[in-house]
Amino acid sequence: MFFAILVLMAGAGLYFAFGTGGDERPQALDEDERLAPTTVADPLPSEVAPSPPEEQAEVSVPLYFSGTGTWTYADPVSAVVAGEAGTLLQYDVAVENGLGLDAAEFGAFVSRTLADSRSWTAGGAWRFEQVAEGAGADFTVYLASPEQRAVLCGSQNTTVSCRNGDNVVINSARWITGVKHWDGTLETYRQYAVNHEVGHRLGHGHEVCPEDGALSPVMAQQTYQLAGCVGNAWPFPDGSKYVSGPTGDYNGPDLPPDKFVDR
Repeated sequence: MFFAILVLMAGAGLYFAFGTGGDERPQALDEDERLAPTTVADPLPSEVAPSPPEEQAEVSVPLYFSGTGTWTYADPVSAVVAGEAGTLLQYDVAVENGLGLDAAEFGAFVSRTLADSRSWTAGGAWRFEQVAEGAGADFTVYLASPEQRAVLCGSQNTTVSCRNGDNVVINSARWITGVKHWDGTLETYRQYAVNHEVGHRLGHGHEVCPEDGALSPVMAQQTYQLAGCVGNAWPFPDGSKYVSGPTGDYNGPDLPPDKFVDR
């Protein structure tokens, strides 16, 4: 079991996250742990504007913006459906207010990621279309503060991203900083996070690194560790072949808390 210490400084409106909490496995809820999708929480009782990122540069413990519990939905980037064959899934995109993150930019990133020839459309099983708020989306991609991530995912974990029912939730702490062990860029980590959580919405479970030096399956829990694999953001990295590994969750030894400090 991993333990978490989450300190909420209400006066500063900032979160300090020191690791995973409870017995939830990293990156997504397993089938037997998933709860019915929840709605977003009420706004926080007090809203304090976060300090700009540049003022946090010298702080040794990473800081994450606290949101308001309210949402801005991104307008669809285009009317073009991504993919040429397969089941059409419509999605909308929501960003929590107060994070200092732009809904249009996040929506465009999600759209580019899902429309990429290396993403889930490559297998011919799925097509995607971004729609506006209230248009009957099949799922919603949220960019949420650690607190709202816990609400949307029905758990107390505030460290990683998740999928719960039709909620595909990207944790703002991960979006802002990635993870220390990731061997690519922050952009590729973000692509991985989107593809991994959407992959759960499509019915994919966790996979594990097949062997040292291999390209990681996108459904491996790479936010947790790379396990000897090379980090990978895409289900079909060459545009045609799905990179897979044995199914399962990470079951290695418990790591000390300092290994899980959010960076």
